[in-house]
Amino acid sequence: MEAIEAQKEEQLLKIKKFRNKFPVSGIILLIIKWLDNTSFSELYGLLKKNFFSHFNFSTEYGNSLDLMFHCCLTSMALISSIITDSCLGKFNALILSQVLLLTGYSIVIAREFLPEDTFMSMFLLVTGLLLVASSTGVKLPCFMCLAGDQFQENQVKERNMMFSFLFLSISFGEIFATFLVPLIKDLECFSKNCYLVYLLASTCIEIFCIVLLIVSKKLFFIAVLKRGKILEIFKCIQEEQIRDVKIFFLLLLFTIPFPFLWALSKKQTNANFFQAKKMNRSLAGFSWQNDEVQAYVSGCLIIIITFSEICVRPIAKRHGFSFTTMRKMLIGMLLIYISMLITLYLELQIEKYPYPMPGPRECYLRVINVVDSTIHMDLYKNTTVSYSRLCVAFKKHENYKKIHLDSEYQNFLNKLYSSKTLKKENILLKEKEKYTLVLYGRSRNFSSLLIHDEENTSGNGLADVKIVSALDKNITFLRALGSFRLTEYNRVSPSLRIKTNRSRKLLCKTDVIYWFTLGLLDYGGNYMYVIIKDTPILISWKIQTIEIKNISFVWQIPQLIIFEIGEFMVQVSCMQFYYAEAVEGMKVTMMALWLNTIFTGFLIDTTMIYNFLLPSWIDQFIFSSIQLALIIIIVITAYYYQETIIKLRRKPHF
Repeated sequence: MEAIEAQKEEQLLKIKKFRNKFPVSGIILLIIKWLDNTSFSELYGLLKKNFFSHFNFSTEYGNSLDLMFHCCLTSMALISSIITDSCLGKFNALILSQVLLLTGYSIVIAREFLPEDTFMSMFLLVTGLLLVASSTGVKLPCFMCLAGDQFQENQVKERNMMFSFLFLSISFGEIFATFLVPLIKDLECFSKNCYLVYLLASTCIEIFCIVLLIVSKKLFFIAVLKRGKILEIFKCIQEEQIRDVKIFFLLLLFTIPFPFLWALSKKQTNANFFQAKKMNRSLAGFSWQNDEVQAYVSGCLIIIITFSEICVRPIAKRHGFSFTTMRKMLIGMLLIYISMLITLYLELQIEKYPYPMPGPRECYLRVINVVDSTIHMDLYKNTTVSYSRLCVAFKKHENYKKIHLDSEYQNFLNKLYSSKTLKKENILLKEKEKYTLVLYGRSRNFSSLLIHDEENTSGNGLADVKIVSALDKNITFLRALGSFRLTEYNRVSPSLRIKTNRSRKLLCKTDVIYWFTLGLLDYGGNYMYVIIKDTPILISWKIQTIEIKNISFVWQIPQLIIFEIGEFMVQVSCMQFYYAEAVEGMKVTMMALWLNTIFTGFLIDTTMIYNFLLPSWIDQFIFSSIQLALIIIIVITAYYYQETIIKLRRKPHF
């Protein structure tokens, strides 16, 4: 064993290094990781969007598709890690994962040239998604462990820095993709929204990564493959396996709370996203989108972490404070908890702000499009364009826009046009009121419906629901508290007050009887359902109205940065911890088990049938309290691990 370790150290001394410290192979892995995330970070969303648009699936299937993707990813990570540790090796497994990803891209590209709405087209798209998920599951644990293998035992600082840079390369790739994808979408090309162009670019990136790995193989340290201990661990026949068995189960015990930590982190991300919807997004004359804000937050994270690695950590070490792995992990969890408290405080402040209402000589108007194409809209007041070139894509809606009036009532000429049809109509708007314009029908023959929006007065656990029919037939809703009928001349239902304590359905009939599913509704929420199809089932589009309050989104940025730093510290510390603590022959397996805590946390968050049954600030208080309790549990577990591992290794880590 000592001879093997000596041979490993000798080989590591010989590999090419940058400035005699950082291996060139590590730099190559960072480049590949950045390219991977640049090509993939937006691609899954595009694949999912393509899946829904081509096969006319409701976006409510999004969670089911995410669940399928992550289940495949989780199972492949576990299975492939055992095979990698036993017989394949990390470098070969990484090449295999890149080939799987390239195959998935190629299948999806081939499917683009087939007729739509065919079984083969759908089969190829699903197969491509599964291959992409399988590739991701195989790649992640191998990538981390191969990066750690490039450093000597005494290069703990450099190895930890490598894990930090790997995480930052993921963030940098996402930032790059955030700005790159809109540029590609704006190009005029032969594919709708240039989806195929982005897919081809991603394929070229993967080919480059595979070639780079193969050409630079001689620069890597590739460990001699040992018999995988995970297959031996449960046999426990030989006496020398007892220590490894104890370490394995100690690591498993330490891993148990983490899926719940990641589920709460996912919940916090969703809470931040929902909170941002209620805040004013205008700043310096621009309207900031969520992905743009997230890109700048990630940029701040890169700057802060780089500054910390270069300046803060050496100064702290000079003054006798060492950032051990466990300490960084605990600090990261506390930062996530602090972010939750700031979210709670900000939510309380948002509750105090009244909803904006139109003033004298103005009204609010929003547009909802359920036509099967993009519709452009020009709103004329006299001969002047008042509301110009509003472009509303299919199954999209705009937030309320302020319309200025010359008197209490104002007539407008509304021009609506698609690529195939031009439609003109007059609409009458009144000051101090809110309106919704619903566009429905086909692109060659679409219609519009102006709806007067009443003020939401729901409360006591009730949601305000309004149903709009875009069908060319009558539909009757049967309720114990009063039935109503939607016809060609009366397409809008009265406001319904619905309890939010469980998923709700309404009984209705056209030529046949249907159950109209409302789904889960948020506490005090305001919803509009537009029925667009009744064959073979009743299909509607659910729109939740979230009115923006006059509080700037800038107040949310500090908590986003604190949350990102906390998540960074926890994830990087866990990478360092599991790589260092796992015994030889089990490193990929233990890394896969840790990565599966992230995937499992996502599955917990996805499979929970959850909605806001309480006001959002109470909901935030409950989850922040659970987070604090979870941190205490992890600290106790870490202390027990520390005390036990000292007896096994005589080497403290806390």
